[in-house]
Amino acid sequence: MSKPKLWKTIPVTTAVLLALAGCGGQDTKSSSPDNTPPAVGEQAQSGSGGADFSNGTKDSGADTTGTTGTEGSAGSGTSASNSETGSNGQGQQSVNEVIKDIRSQLKMKNASLPTSFTLAKGKNLTASIPSNASEAFRINFYTTDQPVAVNDASLTDSGSKVPVLASYEVKTYKDPNSTDIFPETDLKDIPKDMKVDLGHGIKGMVEGAAGSQYLTWEEGRWTLQIRSVSEDKMNNPGIAKKMVDYLESHTLPVPKDKGFVNVEYPSGGKSVNVTISWQDGKQIHQLHTNQVPLDALGMVVSVK
Repeated sequence: MSKPKLWKTIPVTTAVLLALAGCGGQDTKSSSPDNTPPAVGEQAQSGSGGADFSNGTKDSGADTTGTTGTEGSAGSGTSASNSETGSNGQGQQSVNEVIKDIRSQLKMKNASLPTSFTLAKGKNLTASIPSNASEAFRINFYTTDQPVAVNDASLTDSGSKVPVLASYEVKTYKDPNSTDIFPETDLKDIPKDMKVDLGHGIKGMVEGAAGSQYLTWEEGRWTLQIRSVSEDKMNNPGIAKKMVDYLESHTLPVPKDKGFVNVEYPSGGKSVNVTISWQDGKQIHQLHTNQVPLDALGMVVSVK
C-alpha cells in the first residue's frame, strides 16, 4: 500500500510552539523487539487497540484514542505520571523501582526512559533488556498478574505469552538524518478541500491513496499522522482532535531536530499500532506500542 507524498512541515503559531515545544525531546530509533508486541488483534490489555468511534462514525462502542475504562488512563485527563497510583497492587512506587532497576543495568550513561505507564487494575510492570550496549539499547515492557523481576527468564522463554506493553529503543547514529524514519512534510499551503480544523489553531491535511486515508498535522518540531483503511470509514479527525487536546496540557520531549508520531489502524480498525520517534543529537529514540494513542503519548511524555 503506497504512502502518499507528504508536504513540507512548517512551524505553527507561536502559542502552539510554546505549548508544544516540549512536543519532542530526545531521539530514539527502533527495530522490532526480540519479543515483539502482540500481533494485531491479540491485545490482552484493556485500553489497547481499536478506533475512535466516539463521534458516531462507526458504532462499536470502542474508543481507542485513550478514553478507556482503565483507571488513570492518559485519555481520561488524568496525568500520565499518576496513572499507576491506586490502579493496582503494585502502585507507582513499584513502577519507579522497576525503572530504577532498568537504569542500574543499562550500559548507556544517563539514559532517558519512560517513567509512567497506564496499567489495568491488578497488573504489574516489568521489563526485559534484549539489547544493551553503551551506544544503543532496547527494552521490552510487560504487564504481569504478579510482580516479576526485570529480565526474568519467564518473559523471554520460548512460548511465553506475557503481553508486551511497549518496546523502547535508543540508538546512536553517525548521521541520524540518513534514516527514513522522519517524513518530509509541507503544510504551509494546504488546499481548502484537504484542510481540517483540529482545534487550538492547528490545521491538518487529509489525503487518500491506495485504499488508505491519511491525516497529517504539525506541532512544533513534531509531525503527527494517522493512517487507516478507507473502507473502514474511521473518524481520523476525531482521533486527531483528542491527541491535539491532550498535547495542549502534556509536553512531549523537545527534539533537537525532528519528531514523528505515527498512528496506524489496520483493516477493521479494531487495533492500533503506534510508533513515536524523535532525534536528540546523534541519537534516535523510538517507542512502539499497541496501546491507544493517548496512552502511547503518555509514555513518551513521561520520558526523562
